[in-house]
Amino acid sequence: MKIAQISTNTIPVPPKDYGGTQRDVYYLTEELVRRGHEVILFAKKGSAANATATFEYPTDIPSEQLDYIIQNLPEDVDFIHDHYGIVARANPPVPTIRNSHSKGVTGVQIPVYVSKIIRRKYGNNKGYSVYNGIRVADYKFRKKKSGYLLYLGRLMEQKGVHLAIRVAKRTGKELIIAGTLNDKKYFNSKIKPHLSKKIRYVGPVGGERKMDLLSKASCVLFTSTWDEPFGLVLIEALACGTPVLGFRKGAVPEVLKGMPQLLCGSTKQMIAKVKSRYRFPGPRKCRRYVRVNFSDRIMTNRFLKLYKKIITEKQYKLIKNSQWNKRKQVLQTNPIEGAE
Repeated sequence: MKIAQISTNTIPVPPKDYGGTQRDVYYLTEELVRRGHEVILFAKKGSAANATATFEYPTDIPSEQLDYIIQNLPEDVDFIHDHYGIVARANPPVPTIRNSHSKGVTGVQIPVYVSKIIRRKYGNNKGYSVYNGIRVADYKFRKKKSGYLLYLGRLMEQKGVHLAIRVAKRTGKELIIAGTLNDKKYFNSKIKPHLSKKIRYVGPVGGERKMDLLSKASCVLFTSTWDEPFGLVLIEALACGTPVLGFRKGAVPEVLKGMPQLLCGSTKQMIAKVKSRYRFPGPRKCRRYVRVNFSDRIMTNRFLKLYKKIITEKQYKLIKNSQWNKRKQVLQTNPIEGAE
């Protein structure tokens, strides 16, 4: 198949540090190409995925990015996988899905969500759900752990960093906090006053530093108090052989379905589980769980099955007067600068 992958214009593919959407695009692109499919990638400048052809957006204006895609998309493309939204909303005359990596999407024919709960809650049960996947080999595995707890993610109230601090204090454990500071007011009032030799904030991390922290931690605390669409840190920690405790919020119960002992109904229960960590699954079991359920290959299998289902069942409606066709007619006489 010839498949177009439409990434955002915020972070290159693959991302150097954070970038869940772009990481999904990267792993999916690499695996599709490995299987013999042609992948046409549209992404931010600096992207370096192993696509058949890569087109980097020459502008930051979404309408001009859409025009650029229209002029460069091969006529014989079989399927469009839009992780951005600008293509799916234009209704191109090609089977197209809009992959939402967060909440609900509107104005598209076939939405795809990263979890069942998000599809139900924000998508009115329309469309499909396909879980995120990672390349397990990219994650450092370590059987022997250090004694610290780890929080990895954005520093904002709905992520519950203050709850991770509470767990560390009540259990007497060392806590390392890593991630981007998104809410200074929250940081100054709920996090900074508790920082000490045992509770440390190390800033944003990526690459080897991130892998070291994940693989050496005795446990990762996933303390989000909102409906997480997926929670990539969950499977990243498990891939490193590290157990991760999470609240029963959003997609967490789906992701940890096969490891119910890691689910917590409250901060009090999370504290109790940290104290009795002998009940945690072992490092090899954690890693195997990701390989069987959330690897890049499993994710690609699911998407290929979905592509073929949509094409075979002719679920996609060809709209004659779509925004795509109208813009294409204009561009045929007035091509934009930077388009080939």
